[in-house]
Amino acid sequence: MKEEEKTKTLKLKAREKYSFCTCGKSKNLPYCDDSHRKLNEQGHSYKSLKIIPKSDAEIAVYCSNWDSESS
Repeated sequence: MKEEEKTKTLKLKAREKYSFCTCGKSKNLPYCDDSHRKLNEQGHSYKSLKIIPKSDAEIAVYCSNWDSESS
């Protein structure tokens, strides 16, 4: 899948906390569902990317680990 096909455009609300997947195993991409915890038990060290916008914002997010995307 090409990078532009994996890019997600999202509208974020001010002062709300968002956690984004970096491991690529979340069932709710681009959001983290803590699937990385099982991977970390196998020697990886994934963590979610946390964002708290100061104002409402529209962003585009992409992670190269989203190859096996399920959403």
